[in-house]
Amino acid sequence: MIKGKINQDKLLSFFSAVPLHPNHITLLSVLIAIIAFAIFQYNQLYSIILFAISFFIDAVDGVVARAKNLASKKGAFLDGISDRLVEFLIILTIMYYFSSNQIILLSSICILFFGTCMTSYVKAYAHHQGLLNEKEAKKLPGILERAERVILLFLILASLVYFQQYSIYLIVLTAILSVITFTQRIYLILKK
Repeated sequence: MIKGKINQDKLLSFFSAVPLHPNHITLLSVLIAIIAFAIFQYNQLYSIILFAISFFIDAVDGVVARAKNLASKKGAFLDGISDRLVEFLIILTIMYYFSSNQIILLSSICILFFGTCMTSYVKAYAHHQGLLNEKEAKKLPGILERAERVILLFLILASLVYFQQYSIYLIVLTAILSVITFTQRIYLILKK
């Protein structure tokens, strides 16, 4: 038991010496995943290695936070959001690998799905982490709330049937507005 305690103390001492704030480490893992996504078509091996590094760094941020006594609700929130971003980038990379045709359409649909899911997830996860109470979570604003998003989704469906040539524009618009809302909510929660 004493040997285990000594090894744990050495590990904590090692991670407390990391010169970055845990939240910066979290953001670094997302940045590395973005780079991995961007280079996949040019060098798949390096991309896979970078995704693995991103996952490793993501595992380290919590350990560093605990070792430096900097664990916080905001840090846990940011970590949970970054986990979803990295997973999304991997799924998008897989989708790109299998789809050489209509990549803009498929990407837009994937981003639309991500943005739609994450706008709700951010609100619920912030409440779960204790960053927002129930009343604050219900009032958390966004540029594309659910009602507007549903209207746009129905317009996309209608455009597929009646104005197919314009459907891609509605998909891209809704995807962009969903991601903006997702980003806006993260900003508002972290600013609080």
